[in-house]
Amino acid sequence: MGRYYSGDIEGKFMFAVQPSNAGERFGAEEQRDYVNYYVNKEKSYDHIVEELNKIEATGAIKRVQAMFDKSNGYNDEIMQENGVSHNDISEYADWRMGKQIKEFFDENPEEYYCNFTAEL
Repeated sequence: MGRYYSGDIEGKFMFAVQPSNAGERFGAEEQRDYVNYYVNKEKSYDHIVEELNKIEATGAIKRVQAMFDKSNGYNDEIMQENGVSHNDISEYADWRMGKQIKEFFDENPEEYYCNFTAEL
């Protein structure tokens, strides 16, 4: 069981590490009670790229991807063996969402908003 987000981008929040408001890091704004988000391309695109670059610069993405190349899952022991912290996993989860938002805008240049609904 897990929480999902859907709309112009879709995915599953990483269990126990990624909050439903992770999209706000990339400029998403809550719209209604069910946590509907939209990201304004004109207002947020440069910020999205900046956040993605900032996350990548930490090395967390490389560490987590290397861990996943060796193992299909993770726990504290696997993370420790691979030098991956809980913060690395959290950054990786947010990076995946940020990449989806950026790719949506890159692949749909006529779109000015990326909309998605997050489960609480």
